[in-house]
Order: sequence, then C-alpha cells, then structure tokens
Amino acid sequence: MKYIFLLFLTFLPFISISANKPHVINLSKSMYRADNKNWSIAQDEKGIMYFGNDIGLLEFDGVEWRLNRIPNSLIARSVAVLSHQTIFTGSYEEFGRWDRDISGKLVYTSLSDQLDKALFKNDDFWKIWIAEDCVYFQSFSSIYMYDYKTVKHVPFNGGFLLLSKVRNEFLVQQMFGALYRLKGTTLTKIEGSEIFTNTDVRVILPYSTDKYLIGTSTKGMYIYDGKTFNQWNAAISSTLSSAELNCGILSSKGVYFFGTILDGIYQVDESGNILDHLSTINTLQNNTVLSLYEDNIGNVWAALDKGISYIQHIENMDCYIDKGGKTGAVYGGALWNDKLFVATNQGVFYIAAEDLRKPEALANMKLINGTQGQVWTLKVVNGKLYCCHNKGLKLINSNLSVSDVFDIHTGVYNIMEAKYKEKDLLFLSTYQSLKIVDLATNKVYMPKQISEPIINADIDHIGNIWLEHANRGIYRCKLSDDLSGFETFSYYGGSNKDGFPYKMKMFKVGGRIVLLGNNEFYTYDDISNKIVPNTILNDCFKNVKNLKQIVHIRGNLFWALTDASIYKFSYDGYEASILESYNLGMNLSLVNAYENVSILNDSLSLVCLDNGFMIYNKEHVVKKDLQNKLPLPYLRMLGTTNGYGDYEYKNLAQLAKVSYNYNTITFGFSAENAFSSNFSFQYMLQGVDKDWSVPQKVNGAQYARLPEGKYVFMVRTVDNLGHYSESISYEFEILPPWYQTIWAYMFYILAFFFVMYIIWMLILRRYRNLHLQKIRHRETKRLKMLAGELQQEVEQKSAELLTQTSFIIQKNELILKVKDIIDDFYSKNRNNALIPLSQKINALLNSNMNTEDDWKTFLLKFEEKHTGFFKKMKTLYPQLTNNDLRLCACLKLNLETKEIASLMNLSIRAVENSRYRLRKKLNILPSQNLNEFFLNID
Repeated sequence: MKYIFLLFLTFLPFISISANKPHVINLSKSMYRADNKNWSIAQDEKGIMYFGNDIGLLEFDGVEWRLNRIPNSLIARSVAVLSHQTIFTGSYEEFGRWDRDISGKLVYTSLSDQLDKALFKNDDFWKIWIAEDCVYFQSFSSIYMYDYKTVKHVPFNGGFLLLSKVRNEFLVQQMFGALYRLKGTTLTKIEGSEIFTNTDVRVILPYSTDKYLIGTSTKGMYIYDGKTFNQWNAAISSTLSSAELNCGILSSKGVYFFGTILDGIYQVDESGNILDHLSTINTLQNNTVLSLYEDNIGNVWAALDKGISYIQHIENMDCYIDKGGKTGAVYGGALWNDKLFVATNQGVFYIAAEDLRKPEALANMKLINGTQGQVWTLKVVNGKLYCCHNKGLKLINSNLSVSDVFDIHTGVYNIMEAKYKEKDLLFLSTYQSLKIVDLATNKVYMPKQISEPIINADIDHIGNIWLEHANRGIYRCKLSDDLSGFETFSYYGGSNKDGFPYKMKMFKVGGRIVLLGNNEFYTYDDISNKIVPNTILNDCFKNVKNLKQIVHIRGNLFWALTDASIYKFSYDGYEASILESYNLGMNLSLVNAYENVSILNDSLSLVCLDNGFMIYNKEHVVKKDLQNKLPLPYLRMLGTTNGYGDYEYKNLAQLAKVSYNYNTITFGFSAENAFSSNFSFQYMLQGVDKDWSVPQKVNGAQYARLPEGKYVFMVRTVDNLGHYSESISYEFEILPPWYQTIWAYMFYILAFFFVMYIIWMLILRRYRNLHLQKIRHRETKRLKMLAGELQQEVEQKSAELLTQTSFIIQKNELILKVKDIIDDFYSKNRNNALIPLSQKINALLNSNMNTEDDWKTFLLKFEEKHTGFFKKMKTLYPQLTNNDLRLCACLKLNLETKEIASLMNLSIRAVENSRYRLRKKLNILPSQNLNEFFLNID
C-alpha cells in the first residue's frame, strides 16, 4: 500500500493537470497573403473565419484565404457576423455590410454614407455587436444603431472606449469615466462604476451565472455582482496589468483567455489561477494580442500584431511542442524518480514531473551530460534507467550521472527483458546483431549466425526468438541452451521472394508474435509452421491506411500508429476493436520510419513527435463516439466557363441547366471547421469518375468540356483516421448544343423534308425537262417542217410575187410594143377606115395597161410576203401617198427603174422624179442607196 501511495504521489502532477495543454499553430502573412496586423475575428454558422486585417477583410474557409478589400483599401478594425450571407465591418471613418452574391464572393455596401461623416471625422469603428433587432457600430466618439433599414445616432455627451456584450446586455465605458448600459438608443449609467475613472476598461466578461468580470489596463480586475465592484485575484490582476491587458474571452470550457500587449496570452481559471501562458518564449509568434475568439469547436484564434495564431486543443492530449528545436526529434521517454526523461536525436533531456504544469515546460528541460548524440530508447529495468544510445548502452544514475554498461561497443536500438529456460536475460538490439545479457552473471553473448543490425527482439510462447531487422524482414530463431548461437533460424520478407512485405514490424499478443507489413497483419501458426494472415486485425483496421507501428501498452491494449494519427485498440487473439482514435492535428507528425509511443506507466503514454511530444493520460480521457461524425460539406458556388474564359454562375437552390457553350464546370465547396479539424475532401462526378478522388485539402473541383447529359456531383469530408462523412450531391444538366436541341431536330426534320421536296422537285424538273426536251424536239421537228413549209410558202409567195410582177411587167411591155406597132402601122397607113379600129385597140390596150386589178393583185402578193410593210411606212412617214407606197414596194423588191416604169406605166423620167421626191419625203441622204434603205426595213 505504501508503494502504491508513493506511485500515486509520483504521478499526481500529471493527474492534477486540469488544463489541456494546446497545440499552437502560427499563421504568417505569407500564408494568408495580407498584412501583418490583424484586429478582430469572427466566424459564421458554416465555420468560415473572418479577420479584420490592416488592408481589408480576410476570409478563410479552412483551405483558401481570400482578401476582400474595403473601398480606399481601408483597415478592417472590427468584424461581426450576422450570417454566412451578411458580414459587418468597421473601418476608418467608414462602416458597412458585406453581402454574398451568387458566385460566393462578398460585395460591400457602405452604411456610413447615410450619415454626415463630419460627425466621426478621424474616427475608427472599433467594435460591432449584433443585437436581436439591430447592429451597433462603436467608435471612440459615437455609437450608431443600424436596424437593417436606417442608421441612427445614439445621443451621448462624451466619447466611448470599448463596447462589450455580456450575455444579452451591452456595456460601454465613457472615455476615462463610468460604465453605461446600452439598450436601444438609450445609455444608462451603472452606479458605482466611477471607480474606473482615469483608467481603461478593456474587458467585460460574464462571471459565474449573473456576475461580470471587468478588466482594466491599470487598476486590475474586478467582479461586479450587480451592486458592488470588488477586486478579483490580486496576483493575476498584477500580472495582467504589468503585461497590459488588451482583450479577453470566456471559453466554453469555463476558462478565461486574456490577451495582452506585452506578454501574449494567459489562460486563467475562474479563481484567477494561471493555467497556461502562451508567448513567444514557447509557442506564439508575437506577444501583442489584439483580439481573441473561440470557434464553434472550442479552439481559440488570436489576432496578433504580427500574424494569426490558432490555439488547438487535441482531446485527451497535452502538447509539448519544441518551437525553437532545443530538444530535437523525440524517439522515446521514461518516467523515473519523479522526472520525465526524453530520448531525442540530441541526447537525453529531463524535467521534474511537477514542472510539466508550468507554462514554459520545455524551457525547463535540461540535457543530461554524457548522453549527447542519438538516443533510441529509454527503459526502466529492475528500477534502473537504461539509455539505448548511438554509442552503446548507458545507465543513467539517480544523481543524473551516466555510465557505460555491459561493454557493448556498438550502437543499441532497444532493450527488452526476457526469461528463457529459467534464465533472466536482456535482449539488446544493436547495430551489429542481437546481444544477450545474462543478468545473473552480467555476461554478454552474441549469436554469430545472424550478424546484422537488429532493431527489435522478442520471444514467443514456445521459445522462438524473433528478430526484427533494422531495414528488412524478420528472423525466427531457436536459441541454443548455452546462449552462444542459434540452432536454427528462418527468414521472412526482405528479398526472400516468399510473398511477404520487404520490411515488417513485430509485436506480441498473449505470447504470440504478430507481424505488420504493407498495412497487413500476419501471425505465426506454430502448428503448420507458417506465417498466415491475421484476419481479425486486418478486418479491424481495414479502413485505416499507412499503419507504421504497433506498441503494446499493457494486457490486451495497444497503440497503432500511422504517419498522422494514432489508435488505441484492444486485441486478445480472438477479438479486436478500436477504442480511441486521435488525429495529430496540423504541423504535428511522428518521426518518420521510427514512429513510437513510450508507455510511461499504466495511465500515461508519451507520443513521440519530430518537434516535441504529447502526453496521453487515460485518467483524463473524454470518451468519444468512434462513429463517423465528420461535418457534412456544402457547396458554395457553381461556376460555368466557355471557351473564351467568360464566367457564369448558377443558383444552387435549383437544378442547374448549363448551356453547352459553358460546359466547363467549377464547383466550390467547403465544410465547417475544415482547418480546425484538419480534414480533407473527396469528390466524384457520376458519369465521369469511376471512384472517389484521393483525399485533398482543396475547396473546389473543375471538369472541363463535359458532354451533354445529366450529372451528379458528390463531395464528402475525410479525416486522417480514415473516417468520412456522408456525401452531399448536386444534380445538374449540360444542355445539348444548339444543333442537338429539339428545335434543331425539328429544323432537321423540316430541312429533311424540304431537301426531299427539293430533290423531288428536281427529279420532277429533270423528268419534266426530259419530257420538254422530247416535246421541244418534236416541236422543233414540227417547226422545222413548218418553217420548211413556210419557207416553201414564202419562196412560193416570192415566186408568185416575182411571177406576178414579171407578168405585169411583161404584159405592160407587150402591150406597149403592140401599141407601138399599131401606132407605127397607123402612122404609115393613114386610113380613115382604120381610125376607129386603132382607137378601139388603143383603148383596149390602155385599159389593160393601167388596171387597178393588177395592182391589187400585186399588192396582195407583196403584203403576204412583207406583212405590215405599208402600215409601218405609213406610220413612219405619214406624208407618203399611194403612188409613193407603190414606188416603195417596187424599191423593196429591188426592181430596176425600167421595171418600175413598166410596172407603174410611167416613163423612166417620171420614175426618176418620183424616186427623187420620195427621197425628199424620207429624208434620205444623197449618198445612201434608196433600194438598200428599203431592203433594211422589215
């Protein structure tokens, strides 16, 4: 009982630690791509963080930082969140609201433009608080109330310091004066608050259920119970006053965080005891804290004069991170003589157990002289602390001196107690081989059959010695009774080509050896003398990737380590189950290839990190639901792009129908506390992707030039423990290109019928043309026949006309000859008896010489051949007489003057005169041939 009590006292410092030591992540301006100085912090219901920065409003979804610039690049002094859609900011001589558009971007609208800015000239708006039905904007000179319609001024004589919200009340200090309650636009003085005259009230926080904790810059801290003001914890008041208190919050765990101007952040309990102190000495990147904010999972953000810090509490773990690299990478640890000893690549460091409660714990760690160099393992054996060192096995004495033991002369990886055939042994895993120490004689044995670096050794329930090679494979050996060598040995893995992984780790469960390699577990079956898969453990860890090491805790409890997470599980050889799982968080990682957890005692385990260590205390474990509780992601925007880079955004509240021209799709997504919870995203587009994408820390996905059709985009969150959330999905449709729409198809149908109609018409036309050609051919033949007939008729008419003309001319000539003969006969034979006969004959000849019937017959024949000739001549030359027309007809027939004279029964001279007169009437030049003139008239 006395021993148990002493153990209890030894571990009491660990158990009594009530504050979970956090892991601090520092974010510099190179990471968030804005200015150094940050003034204020807020968070919306979707977990998006907002920071008032020197050059604008910073927005952080856990993956991507966005800087929203205020007009004129003003400072964002204050930030308040109404919802994910609406944010308020205060600046220099300016305050306003941001509203999120369909693209997910914030668009600024000034509210102070409604006011006369002369009222707050040269003022910054330092605080913004959202009440039930309005928003308050506070500067040093005035307070304004915005009821979402108009902005009203809160009337008051004098300036203000900082407006605070406590529970549902708003309290503000008159500049260097008393405190006032603000309700609506009315300020009511708090009686007794004159004690704050000539000091600054920097912090007003809730205390207990109905009290107030008031922090000042120079007069310390006070508790206000509604009636009186009483000083609170003089020690913390003095500390915060000297560090110049600037801001503070009450966390959901009931712990106060106070930010100072000179000395970082103090974590204080309700009684005023300092639980932790974060500063540049240990974790923070800057000591000037301008604002503090607790996010919705209980972690704290700090806006600093230089950068942003995130104070993350890892459940059930106390973090001791070596910011300056003093200790180096940690490979193991041991708890001995009320001290914690840590094995690192620089030597062995130690610290008193009770000093781990101090804020700057790692600063109190000291190096043990003589241990400088690589230390692999620390182990307590029979009350002695052994150090497995790069230079051999060393013993750390109670006075912290160091001595070499067992004369090893080579580096030692590990040490293990073993009992072999009633002998108490130590197995030393060294750089050269396995070395065995007989504790009864302190004699060292080195089996020579395997002269290779051994990193771990163990013995199973039937006496097999198992050796884990430092770089490859596993040996199973039978040790000789005199410990001088191995009687037999078998080799598994490595380059043995037996199907086992090249490199394997080993651990023991209930006396049996279990192997781990390539994320698969194997067990030695001593009955069949084979290595077989361990289906129980494989099923247990089927969703866990990249298993690196298994560490035995006690009994059936083990740690399983990956590169970024650890699991506590139970396994008794028959059943296995994961009991607890821990994500190491950001900027924390185990030592690559040497992942390890050192078991300090039944309650404490030390997780070895490459920049410090964490301590797990099972007495403080908060039971966690191992079921999938990751937050659901959400879509924040859907953008579409065409080939020219033009963007269009779609409303996510309805099914998106995307034009084919804009068929490059970009999804933006996020999830609550993506940064805080350190998870990734997986996405898949049904119809394009066959499986989920690899987990990535991204907040968007793009698919270029999707073909037409309906798609479903799915996204889910995934953590380092292998858990994933339910997926959310969004259905959208890529519309067909214009040439594949229903209207296009209708057009194609109409065009088809139109083309068919055209083709039909062309066919008809072709056949019609062929038919017409036949008709034309027949008609041509007929016309040729008719033309021939007409030609014959014309020729006949011409012949008849010629014959008729010739006949008349010949007849007239004959008559004239007969007349001349008679006249000659009468003149020679003048006989009265012949006179009557001569007269009758002349009368008869004259009547036949000048008959109209001949002319009518001639003119009819002429008109048949030259139709319309006389009409045309009469139309062109109305002055022509009948005799002129007869002369024209003769000339048209190209008759000679003599023939014309004979035909017209005129003398040649008369014909010549008639021709002359006709030329005059027709206005024909003397040089022009009269006959040719008429020949050219149709």
